[in-house]
Amino acid sequence: MLRLIIVFIVVLSSFISNVKANVISKAFSALKAYNYFEAKKLFEKIIQKETAAASYGLSIIYQRSDNPFSNIDVAYKFILNSESSFQLLTEKNKIIYLKYNVSQLTIDSLKNEIYSKAFETYKMNNNIAELNKFIFNYASSPQCSEAIELRNAIAFSETKKKNTHQEYSLFIEKYPLAKEISDAKERYEFTYYKASTINNTLEEYEKYLIKKPKSQFLFEVENAIYSLSTMKATINQYHTFIKKHHKNHNVETAWRNIYTIYTADYRTESLVDFRLEFPDYPFSDNVNQEIALSQKTLFEVRENGKWGFADSLGAIAIPCTFDWVENFHEGFAEFGLNGKSGFINKAGKLMIQNTYEQVESFKNGLSIVQQNNKYGIINKNGQLIAPFEYDEISEFSEGLALVAQKEKYGYLDLTGKLIVPIIYSKASDYSEGLAAVELEGKSGFINTSGDIAISCKFDWVENFHDGLAKVKQLSKYGIINKKGNYILKCEYDLLGEFYDDVIMVIKGNKYGFADRKGLVFINIEFDYNRSSMLSQKFKNGQVIAEKNNKQGLIDKTGKYLTAKDYERIEPFSEGYAAVQKKNKWGYMDDKMKLQIQYLYQSADEFNNGIAKVLDKNGKIGFINQKGKTVISFIFDGADKFINGFCLVEIENKKGIIDLSGSLIIACELDKIAPYYGSSILKLEKNSKLAYYNLLSQGYLWKEEGY
Repeated sequence: MLRLIIVFIVVLSSFISNVKANVISKAFSALKAYNYFEAKKLFEKIIQKETAAASYGLSIIYQRSDNPFSNIDVAYKFILNSESSFQLLTEKNKIIYLKYNVSQLTIDSLKNEIYSKAFETYKMNNNIAELNKFIFNYASSPQCSEAIELRNAIAFSETKKKNTHQEYSLFIEKYPLAKEISDAKERYEFTYYKASTINNTLEEYEKYLIKKPKSQFLFEVENAIYSLSTMKATINQYHTFIKKHHKNHNVETAWRNIYTIYTADYRTESLVDFRLEFPDYPFSDNVNQEIALSQKTLFEVRENGKWGFADSLGAIAIPCTFDWVENFHEGFAEFGLNGKSGFINKAGKLMIQNTYEQVESFKNGLSIVQQNNKYGIINKNGQLIAPFEYDEISEFSEGLALVAQKEKYGYLDLTGKLIVPIIYSKASDYSEGLAAVELEGKSGFINTSGDIAISCKFDWVENFHDGLAKVKQLSKYGIINKKGNYILKCEYDLLGEFYDDVIMVIKGNKYGFADRKGLVFINIEFDYNRSSMLSQKFKNGQVIAEKNNKQGLIDKTGKYLTAKDYERIEPFSEGYAAVQKKNKWGYMDDKMKLQIQYLYQSADEFNNGIAKVLDKNGKIGFINQKGKTVISFIFDGADKFINGFCLVEIENKKGIIDLSGSLIIACELDKIAPYYGSSILKLEKNSKLAYYNLLSQGYLWKEEGY
């Protein structure tokens, strides 16, 4: 009985195996015939028993695109199922599966096809979500790294479009291994910097620096802090900046700017005061040197056609190596070399390179310079305060400089900022807080903010002096105050200048006088001629009054101080007035008594007890108040005495005399000029140069051949 049972089981097993084999065979045959419905049904029927083969077949069906069951993710699930089941088969079964073309090799091949197709499918959508699904579901695929790179690239592209530091931060957090991470970090830093300083305020930059002390934008941030902290370029602002931001790389510049502003006039007193007020100045040795240099007097000298400087003892202090030089102003001297201009200090040190076409002497620490036919402004540190974009720049007046572009005018402040737009067809320097400007053919005044202070309604205006300005309307002149109110209405043909708070007013061919309140206190009744404007002005409370070609002197009440019958008369000076009768000049005293006879062709006022007069031979000499000749009549020309000396001329040659008439310098020179107001004279003879000290009456230096 047992034997029969065993035989039955063997027969049954063989039958079942044959049945299964028959189903698998039919399934693969249906698949081969593209009968996907039958194949799918048969594979699903035996999948529990023949997992490896059935899963392989189903994977093929789902992998293909020519049937309604196409689904690459399902195909991938079945190929993984087939692979894991196949590895559990016996070698015998693996051999049996070969007749269905199911092997590790075909499974691997199909799996790679699925990988490729899946990647192309997910990549086709070109979005992060789909690529993330592929990366998650197909983590072991060869395409996974490419998918990650593509996903990262798309994410970074979208991040760049948004271009905010928040988005870059999120990218860095989500994709730390992305090849774009370095770029992302740079963009994060930049956008964070820009967002943190979006309003360009000092507070923003200071807060940013606290958060990012090692920022890659540290240089720019420090520059912004410096610029915003010192916008008005004052000593106080620079010093406050130094104390608050002592690590800023602009601290040295701030210190030098403090020094430049404080010592702009380069007076020894200013330099000493600076040293006392700023003992922490990091370049104190330079200050000590400058104090010593400021006390030196140097003169431009020439040797062998080249220029340099000599000291007050006549020794060459700065070698003659320049094509030309100018005198020192505020411690700097202009020089020219090889067609370019620059500056040296009194030690002969090059302070500003000769890179400019033209330079002007420093005034208040600033110089107007030219490059490429355009003008700009530099300070003593060589920093460009105003760019080279102007056709003209005037010297600063009341903290503003007139500039021109294309025949229009505006104004810069001391920092080089354009305060008043370049819109005016004419403009002048500022005076008493106002500047005369012309707009659309009419003139008026603007204030230092550039606002119209007095409307442009005049045909012509003159700058304010002592609170008043002359104006012109409809060919008539008047005077206004700083509120634009008339002091004198525009009803005069001409106006003189204020002297002793009195101004000449002219109507037709008559003149009178008005005061600063606009009151015509001396009637317009005197005869006007062209010479009147020059000579008929109040001096020492008196003025010339002319009628019927005769002159006299009147006071501010209009009362005559003298007779009215002089051909010409000059105001009293040192108790004497020059008067003319019958074309000859003499002098009378303040009691109207003639003290010096009518002997001269011309007569000047008395000065230091003597007066310059012209004799009948056309020669100039000097007389005293008794009419005695104190300096002989030998000169063809003579100036006034200043500090006891007078420049005189004989036959176009110049010399110097003292009050006694003695020739201090013989009349043999072509030019004589005071050396910038000092007692030193700059002399020129036959194109050769020399310096002469009037006090010691000796030469300081002579050019060879003088």
